Amino acid sequence: MSMGRNALLGIGGLGGLVVAMVVMMADQPDATLASAGEHVLVITQADGDQGLLAPFAHRRNGLGYLYTSYVFDSLVGQDAHGKVAPALAESWRELDGGLAYDIRLRQNAQWHDGVPVTAADVAFTFSYLSSHPYPFATVEGIASVTVISDTQIHLTLKQRDASFLSHTLMALPILPEHVYADQARPERFTRLDAATGSGPYRLISYDKVQGRYLLQRNRDYYDGAPRYEQLALVRMAPDRAIEAMRADEVDIVSDLPMDRVEYAKKQGLNVVTALGNHPVRLVFNSGGSLGDRNLRRGIAYGIDRQALVKIVHRGDAVIAETGYLQRGSPWFSVQSRPRNYAYDPEQAAVLFETSGWQSDDGVWQAGGRPVQLRLITDKRHAQMATVIADQLERLGIGIALRVLERGALQERIASGDYDLRLSSSSAMGDPNGLRDRVLGDNWRSDRYPDHQGDIGAVLDAQARASDAVERKAILARFQTLYAEELPAYMLTNPYLATAYSNRVHPYYLPDGVAIGIPLALPKSVFLASPSLAGQ
Repeated sequence: MSMGRNALLGIGGLGGLVVAMVVMMADQPDATLASAGEHVLVITQADGDQGLLAPFAHRRNGLGYLYTSYVFDSLVGQDAHGKVAPALAESWRELDGGLAYDIRLRQNAQWHDGVPVTAADVAFTFSYLSSHPYPFATVEGIASVTVISDTQIHLTLKQRDASFLSHTLMALPILPEHVYADQARPERFTRLDAATGSGPYRLISYDKVQGRYLLQRNRDYYDGAPRYEQLALVRMAPDRAIEAMRADEVDIVSDLPMDRVEYAKKQGLNVVTALGNHPVRLVFNSGGSLGDRNLRRGIAYGIDRQALVKIVHRGDAVIAETGYLQRGSPWFSVQSRPRNYAYDPEQAAVLFETSGWQSDDGVWQAGGRPVQLRLITDKRHAQMATVIADQLERLGIGIALRVLERGALQERIASGDYDLRLSSSSAMGDPNGLRDRVLGDNWRSDRYPDHQGDIGAVLDAQARASDAVERKAILARFQTLYAEELPAYMLTNPYLATAYSNRVHPYYLPDGVAIGIPLALPKSVFLASPSLAGQ
C-alpha cells in the first residue's frame, strides 16, 4: 500500500470521508476498515448529490442513472464494446416476427439481501412500472407478460419494436417484488433498503449533504465478483481531484475539463478522451416566428461554426453533423450526405430575400421594421450565445439575448416566447428516443411541429424495422430530412475527458452507456467476468 493510499485511513480530508463512511455501516457484512485503503476505487465528479441510488429516488439525469446501474441490473446489458449482452437475462429468443420474446433468467441471480431473482420479479417490475412510470424507458409497448417458471418468462408486444432489447430491456431496472410490492409512493421510498438491487455493487453508505456514496462488492454476483472491493463516489472539483490523484488518493476524475487535459498529463496522469456526441444546437421556434424553412436555413448559413469551435471551445470540439446523429454513433450513416450549411453570408441573404425580408443599409427588415430575434439560453451556453449574437448582428439581424435560470428558461420554452434558443442534449443511445427529442413537447426537445409528418413517419418506420441494416438505412433518410427541415442547427460537438490511475482503465462506449450517457464509466469497467466485461 502506497503512502498516498495510506492517507485514505487518516482522520481528515478524503481519507476521513472514506473511513467515516465505512464506520457508519460497520454492521454490514464486508464493510471493514481493511477495505478502506488499497481495495477502494475512488471516483470523483464535480456535481452534487445524485439522490439515493434506487430507480425512483435518483436524480433524473445521466449521472444518477449511471450510478444506480451499478446497484440495479436490467435484463439486458452491454459488453465492453457497447454491444447488447446478457445481464439478468441469460438468453432470449425472438418469436412471431418480433412480436414476442421468450426470456430465460440466470439461475444464480440474487438480490443483495440473498433472496433469489425470479421471473415473478420481472413480471412484477413490468406491472409496477405501468402504474409508476420510469422516466428513462416505458413498458407501454408490452401487451402481456406470462411467467413460465422461476427462470423463464414470455413477453408479447403490441407491435414490433426494433429497440425492445437495446433500449427497453437495457434501460429498465428490475425491481425486487418483496421490497417494492407495498410501496405505493416509490418516489418517497428513501430508506437504504430501497437500494436493494441485483447488480455488481450494493449501496452501504450515502451522504446526501455531501453527495457521497460507498458501494460494496457483491461477492455473490451471478457474473462473478467485481474487480474492486469497494467504489467510493465522491464530489470533488476537478483541480482538487487531480492533486488527490497525484497523491494516490483518487483513481478516476470522471469529468476532467478539456482545458485541464494537458496539465493532467504533465502531472503523469492517464487521460482518455472522446467526442461527447451531445452537440450544442441552435433550436428554432419552428411553430412560431421561424416557421419558414428558408429563414432557418439562412440563419444557419450566417453562423460560422468553425469560429465557435475556436473561440468557445478553444479547439476542443468539432463542427457537428447537421443530421442530428453524430459520427461515432453506430447509427450514423456517411451515405446520407445531409446539407452542410458551410458559412456563406451571401447564400443567407438569398434565402432571406426569398422569404420576404429586405436589406436596408445592411440591416434586415420584415414588414418595414428591423428584424430582431429573441435568443434565450442558460449559463452553460452563455459564451456561445454571445458569439452567435455577434455573428448574426454582423449579418444584419438584431438579437435580444437573455441568459436565464432553468425555471425561467423552461417557462419561456413552454410559452413559445423566443425565436432561437441554445441547447445541448444527447445524440447517443438507441434511436428509440428520437421522436421525443425532435417532436416532443419536453423543454429539452426541438418541439418541431412536423406539419407534413415526414420526420415523424420516418422515425416511426425505423422503430418497426426488421433488422439493424434496414433500420440504419431508414435513419439515413432521417439524417437528410433533419438537415433539410432544420428543427435545430447542430453547431459544435465538444470532446470529453476522463483522468485515471493505473489501477483502472475507464473507456467511452461508442453510443454511450445504456440510454446514451457520455461517461467513461460503464459497469463493465468494474467487472472481471467475460459476458459483460467483453474479455
